Amino acid sequence: MQYPRTRKDGTIDEFFGVKVPDPYRWLENDHDPEVIAWTQAQQALTESILNQYPGRKAMLERMQELVNYPRQTAPIKYGEWYYYHRNDGLQNQWVIYRKRQDGPEELFLDPNTMSPDGTTTVYSVGKSRDYRYFTFLVSAAGADAGELWTIDTITREWLPDKLKDMRHTGAEWYRDGFFYSRYLPTQDGVQGDPGQNVWYHKLGTPQEEDVLVYEDALNPRRFRGCWVSDDEKYLFMYERGASPGNRVLYRPVDDPKLPFKVLFDGFEHDYYPFDSFEEDCFYLFTNKDAPNHRLVKFHLDHPEEEHWQEVIPERDYRLDSASPVGGKLIAIFTRDVCSRVEVLDTNGKFLREIQMPYQGTAGIGFGKKEDPEAYFYFSSYVRPGEIYRYDIPGDSFTHYHTDPVQADLSAIVSEQVFYPSKDGTLIPMTLIHRNDIPRDGKAPVLLYGYGGFDIALMPSFSTARICLLEKGFICAVANLRGGGEYGKRWHDAGKLLNKQNVFDDFIAAAEYLIREGYTNPEMLAINGGSNGGLLVGACLTQRPDLFRAAVPAMGVLDMLRFHKFTCGWNWMADYGNPDEEQHFRNLLSYSPLHNIKEGTRYPDTMVLTADHDDRVVPGHSFKFAATMQDKADPDGMAILYTQTSSAHGPSSLAKSLEYTADTYSFICMCLGV
Repeated sequence: MQYPRTRKDGTIDEFFGVKVPDPYRWLENDHDPEVIAWTQAQQALTESILNQYPGRKAMLERMQELVNYPRQTAPIKYGEWYYYHRNDGLQNQWVIYRKRQDGPEELFLDPNTMSPDGTTTVYSVGKSRDYRYFTFLVSAAGADAGELWTIDTITREWLPDKLKDMRHTGAEWYRDGFFYSRYLPTQDGVQGDPGQNVWYHKLGTPQEEDVLVYEDALNPRRFRGCWVSDDEKYLFMYERGASPGNRVLYRPVDDPKLPFKVLFDGFEHDYYPFDSFEEDCFYLFTNKDAPNHRLVKFHLDHPEEEHWQEVIPERDYRLDSASPVGGKLIAIFTRDVCSRVEVLDTNGKFLREIQMPYQGTAGIGFGKKEDPEAYFYFSSYVRPGEIYRYDIPGDSFTHYHTDPVQADLSAIVSEQVFYPSKDGTLIPMTLIHRNDIPRDGKAPVLLYGYGGFDIALMPSFSTARICLLEKGFICAVANLRGGGEYGKRWHDAGKLLNKQNVFDDFIAAAEYLIREGYTNPEMLAINGGSNGGLLVGACLTQRPDLFRAAVPAMGVLDMLRFHKFTCGWNWMADYGNPDEEQHFRNLLSYSPLHNIKEGTRYPDTMVLTADHDDRVVPGHSFKFAATMQDKADPDGMAILYTQTSSAHGPSSLAKSLEYTADTYSFICMCLGV
């Protein structure tokens, strides 16, 4: 295949006596005109190849048809209003609506009107105590970086306050303003963000007059966020850096002269306090001495561990959350990648289990802890979203809403299997397919995974997936170590020096699908995004014989320089520090960029990235694609797909459908489906 020319330079780094060439270092500067021209030439080639698949246009049209139905989120009560998001079908952004208990529906905020192409994204980050003002992060093209805008909920008009250069921050309201986190200034936009300080913004004043609340010049590389207790007596602050856990500090909120006191320290465990039903007494969600998490209660006068009161002890399955609502605690657990919901009293006594309508994922929406109701959202791989209302005083559970998906789902099934990894550990995997697919070793399979950062891949419904199922695909989702499906032990088993376990788990999933007669290597494709892009990149370089096609999306692919860009330094908690010899040698052993071998026939690969990705910068994908084009067997295919006006994921529904349809078209073309 004739690829666009990519020049090399003589860049060589030396790590602990090991010389590592980096001839495409210049591709890291994605704003350089030469790099832009190169990406345009690469995209032209990719378009010409995708256009060879006769079903490309039909794939996109079918996805548009399938997703064109009204769907909404569970309502949340703020003051006298119930707020919820709804998409009437093909709207690029979800629209926020509201209504009173029995009143008419009212449009509150429509992000689709904020840019001509519908790629401006709006995320809620905070609300004033009286719910008069809501603050949102407004971003162009879905980037992490954006501005904080505040809307008046009475007039539904934006205020003049627009705080610039915001990223990874909330807006915790107190009196006539809010606390937020701001990154320290950097002299090199390519280099990593140095960390955050905490500020206070008073409504109606310029950003330049904001008050610095907390800084730590000795430890700049930390994320910091705040919350104010319900009684507005205390300001709590979380700190998290390139370490496994966090610490918590606090002070009286109304006395800025008082220093913060350390409440929980060490950065070895997770500590997340939140309001209880008692004065100066707080719940604490933690994995201290509880890898699957537990809930305890502590008093500010005696926060030491010996004074903790156990509320929800650790179980043999993961506690995901505990929410105080209606004078009760509602706890959500994960057991074998399915949700379990329980109602407890304020001291943790079991009252009842809320039976889910099916095995899947549960989420909860509520306003304040005094509210007498909660709304639950349920979904699965084979059922669209359903919302139920739980009347807490009456202990009644009633159906509220079901998304009316426009597809016959009766023939689609899911099954969970457990397979052994290389070291014998049993790994769960869910297979979604039509009920008439024969197990003859010939089915096309798309295998998906993530395996990192304590994130669990829970069941979720996808209309786009139906396009593959209709073509006879089996869609397999592997719940790998490194994720959060089974608590801290599961996460620890797939990070740092144990990261190879994640790749072994994914490779074992492919081997299981072949061994058990579902498919064969010529009909097997793999896909993953972000850390999942690393997963795909590592597995295709380690076992190129096992897969026919691979799509690493927004992947972390240069494991020796990931920490030098934007917030990448924070990922060292999972990956390790390339500047330390032990971690360097481990990272080099699996870094996808550095393990592409000369003349090897790799799976046909489409490397995906986006021009506004400020989390996993495009340079990762650019360098990986260029290296594959240079080194790999020329009989194979290695193309680069760069989505415009998108960031770490598509910025609009139209972009999402385009991106997914092209991903599936590439896979179908490679597998001959």
